Amino acid sequence: MSGGVDSSIAAYLLKKEGFEVYGAYFRLFKGKDEEASRCCDLGGVVNVSKVIGIPVEVVDVSVEFEKNIVEYFIDAYKSGITPNPCTVCNEKIKFGLGFEKAMEVFGASLFATGHYAIIEKENGVHLKKGVDKHKDQSYMLWRLNKNSLERTIFPLGKFTKEQVYQIAEGLYLPKRKESEDVCFVQGSLIDFLKKHIPEKDGKIINKKGEVLGRHKGVYFYTIGQRSGLGVSSGRPLYVIGLDIVHNYVILGEREECYFKYAEITETNFIENWSYESVELSGKVRYRSEESGCILKKDGDRIIIEFLTPQFAVTPGQSLVLYKGDTVFGGGVISKAWL
Repeated sequence: MSGGVDSSIAAYLLKKEGFEVYGAYFRLFKGKDEEASRCCDLGGVVNVSKVIGIPVEVVDVSVEFEKNIVEYFIDAYKSGITPNPCTVCNEKIKFGLGFEKAMEVFGASLFATGHYAIIEKENGVHLKKGVDKHKDQSYMLWRLNKNSLERTIFPLGKFTKEQVYQIAEGLYLPKRKESEDVCFVQGSLIDFLKKHIPEKDGKIINKKGEVLGRHKGVYFYTIGQRSGLGVSSGRPLYVIGLDIVHNYVILGEREECYFKYAEITETNFIENWSYESVELSGKVRYRSEESGCILKKDGDRIIIEFLTPQFAVTPGQSLVLYKGDTVFGGGVISKAWL
């Protein structure tokens, strides 16, 4: 439980259904960092638990969160890629270590969160989109394996956000501003990175190698970025590549930022895949639209071919694959090309 409306209503609905419910607050930060967290509010959890009438325990995962999520995030930017820490946190912290520690405290048999997704447990276990297409969070859960899904319940999967708000109003629960940013980054991302990665002056170039300007660090940029480039031009320019070896930021026009192919690593397939080519749909970012694609194996590599080239396919981000409303699997984009 985070203190927000989603996890609060998930707990309420489970108790209403007759479950014996315990609340677990995962302590991700220490001291002032916890007080400034964008996602967690222990005071809010305590207040909600009193309204619902359930016990709450604090489960400390701060050391593991710092190592597996925060350090991973910083190291990824040092390597010139744009990470997706929330998907890793779901796998390793919330549904991994956090789940196991919660089981030790409560001795419970099932784990529930306020995610908008559906777990179907007929004819095997399947992860499906939530009914609220604007709130669906199945993209963020692609790293979960069948074992984790077997032990998990998503009470909000068949509700819309508006319905959840209506239930919360009936319980007189206060609305909290939802966080859509990285929870441990206070202020701007650039300011956070400057505290952890030294600046390194380098060239901003085009595909011909012509120098367009200077930068203070490749990690300040991401594929598809248009604003804040520090370059004057008579036409809009976008980041189309990052060369960490030579310390170059490469700019081009919008059409040069479309990619037809992507290679993915760290793959996890929830649905069975025989490594034959299969036509699916894919999302290259949480807020992007799905696009038709072909999943195939090329030697030791897993390749995605988009039927229509996609804008800003970014190394480090998650590429999540769907078969209809079912999450087929996903992976981390390692490179993309046209």
